[in-house]
Amino acid sequence: MSSGPGTGLVSVVVVTYEWPEALDVVLRALFEQDDPSFEVVVADDGSGPATADVVSRWQESVGERLRHVWQPDQGWRQGRNRNLGALEARGDYLVFLDGDCLVRRGFLRSVRRGALPGWFLAGKRLHLSERLSRRVIDEGVPVWRWSTARWLLATPRELVGSHREAGRPGVLIPIRDRRRPWREGQPEFFPPFAAYGYFFGVSRPDFERANGFDLRFESWGGEDEDLAVRLRRLGLRCGWPGPSATLLHLWHPPRKGEMPSNRPLVEQTERADHVEAPEGLRELAAALGGYESANRVVSSSSSSDPA
Repeated sequence: MSSGPGTGLVSVVVVTYEWPEALDVVLRALFEQDDPSFEVVVADDGSGPATADVVSRWQESVGERLRHVWQPDQGWRQGRNRNLGALEARGDYLVFLDGDCLVRRGFLRSVRRGALPGWFLAGKRLHLSERLSRRVIDEGVPVWRWSTARWLLATPRELVGSHREAGRPGVLIPIRDRRRPWREGQPEFFPPFAAYGYFFGVSRPDFERANGFDLRFESWGGEDEDLAVRLRRLGLRCGWPGPSATLLHLWHPPRKGEMPSNRPLVEQTERADHVEAPEGLRELAAALGGYESANRVVSSSSSSDPA
């Protein structure tokens, strides 16, 4: 098993699609972290120029700590998009983050503490109401700075009650939930609704051993759960790095539409015994051979010979 990131570079891959206003706030929360040893790769699933403009404005202040990769809009291709971001990333630890989720202060500090050998990480989330989400985006209300006491005073108008994972914003301070990787004998963490994709942390070596996300997932959902199944098959356990890693999810209308579910692919993986994605990181790297990181990934594999 690989070692944790320690003081090394952490790469945060933020996946986004046609919501530049949310991306701007997500980047603002990230670059207020008290951890200097991280970078952000915006993995863009075919957005227009407005998203590129947001990235360019932020690059003026943070420079090479922020980069932008883009793929054509050919439907919901989250697995490919995340793999694309991973190929561009330079860190030895990868954090995948949805582009509508804000990190609280101390997020990366919690990730470093939880990123132990033999573990991958997932998290919880608090769903903001439509009203509060609009205030965050339109007025710049910095909810990621709110203290625990402020969250405990949150009103029904600020939170989406049906999506509270703990019945109250006490999800931020779950005294009874002690499932941390650094505590001996703790049970494994399973995110609510098997939703790993909001936040997924894994060392680069373990991610490569699993061949990344499966490119065959070309509809809504499941690519994150599929990866979790295969990482567990590698012998890894899932941990929760604590309340500072609880994400703040911006409200938006449902986006699934009439897209078919990827559930049959997840069930196929659960019934099988493979660890590597049948079509994953190496296959994408081979197709994008111009990337230095892609070439390194291809050469690191001893179990396949990409055409």
